[in-house]
Amino acid sequence: MIKAFQLFTLLFLLGGCTVRHGTYSVLSSRPMSLYTLAADNEIVAKNVSSAQTRYCFLVFPFDPSPKIDNAVETLLRQYQGDYLSNAEISHSKFSFLGLWSRESWKIGGNVVRIAK
Repeated sequence: MIKAFQLFTLLFLLGGCTVRHGTYSVLSSRPMSLYTLAADNEIVAKNVSSAQTRYCFLVFPFDPSPKIDNAVETLLRQYQGDYLSNAEISHSKFSFLGLWSRESWKIGGNVVRIAK
């Protein structure tokens, strides 16, 4: 009985979830033409990921709201690519008693550069 109460208390104090929002063939934060998607484009980096995170205490955020576009743009700038292929997006949120929370968007995939 005591262990069940401890487990219930722990679940009440800690809460969190992660949601996978899907896998996308092509993902970019910039405007692009579908005619530029060709088989001879160069994969610059494979299986890379980036995350945008925000921490809150009570209802006061320490950072601006995380955005998917910012995570995609971070990867494209870092690897000097034009779009992501086989991209996967997930969102996670974790909180402790509603006093402290962490929310993040994570993007992963292959960075591709358009052949000129």
